[in-house]
Amino acid sequence: MKNVAIILGAGSGERFGSYKQVEMINNKPVYSYSLDVFVDTNLFSTIFLVVPKKLINLIKNQLNEPKYKDVIICEGGDSRAQSVHNAFSKITTKNKKIFIHDAARPLINKKLIIDLAKFSKNKKATVLAKKINETVRSVKEEKSEFTVDRSKLWIAETPQVFDNSVLDEAYRKKLSVIHEYTDEAAIVEDCGIGVNIYENTSINTKITTKEDLKIVKSMLTKDVFYGIGLDFHSLESGNGIIIGGVKVPCNFGTVAHSDGDVLTHAIIDAICGALNLGDIGSHFPNTPEFKNVSSLELLKKIVLLIPEEISIVHLDATIVLDNPKLSSVKGKISSKLAGILNIKSEQISIKSITRNGLNFLEMKDGWGAEVIISLKRWN
Repeated sequence: MKNVAIILGAGSGERFGSYKQVEMINNKPVYSYSLDVFVDTNLFSTIFLVVPKKLINLIKNQLNEPKYKDVIICEGGDSRAQSVHNAFSKITTKNKKIFIHDAARPLINKKLIIDLAKFSKNKKATVLAKKINETVRSVKEEKSEFTVDRSKLWIAETPQVFDNSVLDEAYRKKLSVIHEYTDEAAIVEDCGIGVNIYENTSINTKITTKEDLKIVKSMLTKDVFYGIGLDFHSLESGNGIIIGGVKVPCNFGTVAHSDGDVLTHAIIDAICGALNLGDIGSHFPNTPEFKNVSSLELLKKIVLLIPEEISIVHLDATIVLDNPKLSSVKGKISSKLAGILNIKSEQISIKSITRNGLNFLEMKDGWGAEVIISLKRWN
């Protein structure tokens, strides 16, 4: 029969400063990295995702897909041990292996879980762990007392795997004091049951601080690459120009087949360049279909071509325009573009310059924009 997994994401976030389990990495919450790996192994009939009460509705909405049909969202307790017990108490079939994993370890991989399942098949209790290779010192009041013998020291990680009957026995004996234990292996050991160690040689970092989150993000990044977009249009008398989807009132209009939004056109070309998708003209030629079309609608079509494992890191735009001044609308432009690009406004830099009377730029009756965009490919 298939196994049961308990993925723990019930922390209050006090040390981290927010709920780290729903922090986003590549538009994906931290907890879902572990959850997706467990789902993809096809080893589990049920997966309990244990979260704080305040996050239950949010996470239910995020997991509203058929692939998560065997995932049960469970409310956590006041301690790690209590959160595990909350989920364990909902398990109805007793002759299964129970895998317990921290949602804050998003680097776990499918092969490791499968290998761990094979290793633990005939063992009552197994802990994934890593050898300590660094020198370890005993310290008191910020002074080193002595060097600790590291030959028998290991760092316990997750997943940890137990026979259902082993955890059931441990809870019967220790339920009133489970809050005193840091993990289930410690409870089991205190009940006289031996725990096996399965060595992990891969990186399985646990996110505890903001710095840990940065490190994990860098580990999940496979490639960083860039694209450049450039567009210019002539100006004529009119009642305003479109910049990043925002109508800016002025005495000019843009001469163009579409709405003449040179900033959005430059963004499209930058994305296309970064992904080797050709240029804007190859996607949207000057045909009747695209006459007077909103450039934001064209941008939406290009965004759909960005592969799932790639996300935008930063967009830096420079607009060349003598008048009108743009300082009052830059925030609105960034906000509108961010919504379409699925990024935060803070990831968009909008700068504007004039030609400063330099006639050789030949921008007296025109305007333009240059965009540099950076993207990440995630593992």
